[in-house]
Amino acid sequence: MGQFKDFFILASPQLIMVAVIYVLVLAVIFLDLWSGVRKAKKRGEYRSSAGLRRTIDKICRYFNMLLIVTIIDLVQMIAIWSLNTQSETMLPTLPVFTFVGAIFACFIELKSVWEKNDKKEKAKMQETAKLIQTLLKDKDTTEHLTAFLAYLNENKKSSTAVNGQESTSTSN
Repeated sequence: MGQFKDFFILASPQLIMVAVIYVLVLAVIFLDLWSGVRKAKKRGEYRSSAGLRRTIDKICRYFNMLLIVTIIDLVQMIAIWSLNTQSETMLPTLPVFTFVGAIFACFIELKSVWEKNDKKEKAKMQETAKLIQTLLKDKDTTEHLTAFLAYLNENKKSSTAVNGQESTSTSN
């Protein structure tokens, strides 16, 4: 029982490091959110809850990855601790994989923050063009779109005619 107590005393600095890493990754995600909101305001884009949902999804994905690498670190730190106690060596027990995972997540967020507005707009236009191209390739979709546009055009003509008749009847 004394060995486990020694392990937790020795592991407390690592636990503090892991907690700080998690808080810093969360802070970087919120910086990216803040940056995205500012960029959307500059573009005059409507800001909806969809962006917040993407942020929550991103937090889940990053923290899932961090939890997995932290478990791997826990295993390697227990192995190193066991090796240190049995062979009287002093290898460092650091959460190396958690550091690497956090650095990876922070670099992705840094790229997102530095990404220019015009790149995002260009990416959205390319995505829209691909969607239109996909829709046009599908014969049924093309027929539906043609019918819908014809309906809109017909609706526009009939509303113009009605408005025109109303204006002539009110002028009489």
